[in-house]
Amino acid sequence: MCITIFRGLSVFSAMISMSEFRRVEMRVGRVVKAEKVPQSDKLLRLVVDFGGVRKSVITGLAHLYPPEHFVGRLFAFATNLEARKIRGEVSEAMLLTAVEDEDKIVPLVPEKEVKEGASVM
Repeated sequence: MCITIFRGLSVFSAMISMSEFRRVEMRVGRVVKAEKVPQSDKLLRLVVDFGGVRKSVITGLAHLYPPEHFVGRLFAFATNLEARKIRGEVSEAMLLTAVEDEDKIVPLVPEKEVKEGASVM
């Protein structure tokens, strides 16, 4: 299968079934704390509330956004990924973003206020 690459990003990739897509749990969470990861120019550690469940999320956006950009705001996350250690920090979910290139990465946010933990479809 041929995958078209645009500056290191796949434009299109292999097709998946709806049942495979449904395996990814996506939810809205409110960032309650954000801080730079020590000794890293790009990493931020977010503490995110998903409606009574808090998870730690490591994201590589510190070169584009200060920590305070995230605090108190709602964002979309993939929440059922296996936990992963990044530079010694545990990441339990992934912030969903729109990506044009390395310098234009935009976190996805709900258009209106919704409850923490709301499903993203």
